[in-house]
Amino acid sequence: MPLVSSSRAAAVGASAINKPFGTVATVLPRKTLIIGTYDPSITTITDEVPALVTSPEEAAATYGAGFMIHRLVKQNMLGSNNGETWVQPQSEVAGNQATGTITFSGPATAAGTVYCYIAGIKVEASVANADTSDDVATALVAAITADTDLPVTAAVNGVTTDQVDITAKSTGPWGDKISLTFNWGFQEAFPAGISAVVVAMTGGTGTPSMSDALDGLGTGDDANEDHYTDIVHGYLQDSTTLDALSTYNGDGNTAVGLYSKTVARPFRSLVGDVVAGSGGLSALVSLADGRKTDRTSGVIAVPGSPNHPAEVASLAMGVMARLNNNRAEESPIWQILSGLIPGAVADRWTSNYTSRDTAVQGGISPTIIEGGAVLMQNTLTFFRPDSIPPSSNGYASQRNVSIIQNMLYNLKNNFRSTKWEGVSIVEDVAKVANIVDRQKARSIESVKDDLVALVNSFRDNAWVYEVDDYTIPNISVQIRTGTTGFDSIVPVILSGECGIIDTQIEFDTAITVLL
Repeated sequence: MPLVSSSRAAAVGASAINKPFGTVATVLPRKTLIIGTYDPSITTITDEVPALVTSPEEAAATYGAGFMIHRLVKQNMLGSNNGETWVQPQSEVAGNQATGTITFSGPATAAGTVYCYIAGIKVEASVANADTSDDVATALVAAITADTDLPVTAAVNGVTTDQVDITAKSTGPWGDKISLTFNWGFQEAFPAGISAVVVAMTGGTGTPSMSDALDGLGTGDDANEDHYTDIVHGYLQDSTTLDALSTYNGDGNTAVGLYSKTVARPFRSLVGDVVAGSGGLSALVSLADGRKTDRTSGVIAVPGSPNHPAEVASLAMGVMARLNNNRAEESPIWQILSGLIPGAVADRWTSNYTSRDTAVQGGISPTIIEGGAVLMQNTLTFFRPDSIPPSSNGYASQRNVSIIQNMLYNLKNNFRSTKWEGVSIVEDVAKVANIVDRQKARSIESVKDDLVALVNSFRDNAWVYEVDDYTIPNISVQIRTGTTGFDSIVPVILSGECGIIDTQIEFDTAITVLL
């Protein structure tokens, strides 16, 4: 029986375990942060103070079922079963909720079911033979009201009683992206005699300040103090929001923001897009062209899908967090985005390889459809400045950002360990005669030894391509002026992200080649 901390009876314990004490890289635990608004009727929430959530049900109970935070948590946790999920709540700002309408015609000439999809979530309303259009409207309102996870409320119009008035629960442009559609499933159709006219959701206004949300994570050297690795938000492709994320994380290719030397806690983020057709791709190219120094965010596209674009991004970030919580270098290529509804074939610019390649080269993350499922492909940030060739652009890949996060994490952890606390700088540790003082003496070679051990561990984890021929011979360590510390440069080549396997079979029908 083990001796645990609560044991009280007298005993003498002894055991042994083989544990390496050397410098070994560990995988950075993923921490997802979901930024969004909540039910304004709830008065117990402290704004812009992160809180841990453990389930979608907890998020619904705490922040309001069907409201922005709950919807994002629900999708994120569908994709992730590893790491932690936190919420950064923000109060809704002055603005409007988006509204839309569904108007039915009838009566039904046969019994059946109305299959309504709200942001890709199926709602079923039973219809009896001879039901009027008013009856169908009433039935759909009851079905929508019964599903509290939906992002909308519904009511029969007070004047036109065959019309269903739909209102987004959350204020802001979020509601404009809630689709109202029908019959996405196999053999789904309106009951005979029933049809519907939809007026799409519109009129949502009011976006909270992303800068305020990020400042709540800490500023200066305390920025992202709790080390969140993946950011999800409900503010769509709002340029002010994306600018705030990029600035806080560190824009460009310099040691600023969370990439600064004294912080080294960067995060990554995604937004979604479901705009159909070639026009959707053109709009994304334009978006990406304006954000070439943004190494924080990217956009993932499922053209024509009825799902909410922010929920698409939240699901994808959950998938990446799950993969990278175990293997920092694992790519999400070919991962299934469970539960997403593909757009109609005619709406998918992603069906064409040339279009997907155009997207990837333009900093856009496409998806593909196989067997009715939505699969991830290259997952990117917008970062692609003209000064860096595509073949050398490490920040472009969200997978590479994971590796960079992990390398920074391990470098900082190593040199913040007790081994490096209170040390003295000497030319040669071996010449320090006093054995006690030698334990806290460090030289250039001491730094190199730890760096070599770290990069070897990076290689062992497949984070870097190789270390023997390039990295280790080119590690540079110098003593700072005034003998105040060490300056090091460690050049590494990241391991490749395999996305193309091109094999050609050559055949002949002549057997003479065998003779």
